[in-house]
Amino acid sequence: MNRETLTQLYDEAYAASYEQKFLKSSDFLPDVEHELALIRDFLANGGSWLDVACGTGFFLRQFPETERAGIDISPAMLKKAREGNPDIPLILHDFRDPLREWNNRWDLVSCMWYAYGLVSTVDDLSRLIENLWRWTSPGGNCFVPLADPRLISGVNLPYIAPTSYDGRVQVTGIIWSFTEDHGRKVHSHMLAPNIEFMVEQFQIFFERVAIVRYPSIQPEWPGRPALVASGKKVAAFPPYR
Repeated sequence: MNRETLTQLYDEAYAASYEQKFLKSSDFLPDVEHELALIRDFLANGGSWLDVACGTGFFLRQFPETERAGIDISPAMLKKAREGNPDIPLILHDFRDPLREWNNRWDLVSCMWYAYGLVSTVDDLSRLIENLWRWTSPGGNCFVPLADPRLISGVNLPYIAPTSYDGRVQVTGIIWSFTEDHGRKVHSHMLAPNIEFMVEQFQIFFERVAIVRYPSIQPEWPGRPALVASGKKVAAFPPYR
């Protein structure tokens, strides 16, 4: 996860077209509407919300009555986010790095649209998950839509693979790239861990971890998954890394 590379990838032109291309397009709008409904349920009793890797601030913009904030690594995406969310904290920040003043601060912490996949290593992913946990309030929820490697690849990848050798083969996930704009934009070598692995990682920090599925938009395909974690474990904070 190289900051300069991501800044060049998510530039002002990309930020300007992002919502129409993805969030508001007919291909993705049903999933977006389902995500908005889930967020609305999380915030039904009030509370505060931090959107990690908030992008253009689209999701934050839909809840103007909520105390909310966002962080992102792209200056261009944050500039766009501020246009629709002028009065809330929107901070240029790498989500792998701590924000100690926000520990236990937010009743909902989200990380939308596969942003976690931009990390370079599983260790970096662990750092992000730890931060999501730190920023979640003791009674709060963490919501993370997941990049399902089975849906991405079209292959039913096992998590524990059979082997004739003594030991265990664990398919942690896949590395994948997404090329668009006739090759001018490349999201290179993104990480997509298996859903079972993601559940295990969040179970380190939360008592309850569930997978919810969106309504299916293609016959014979399961809907996209998202992870919901609650029951923050607060007995012992691990040291900062």
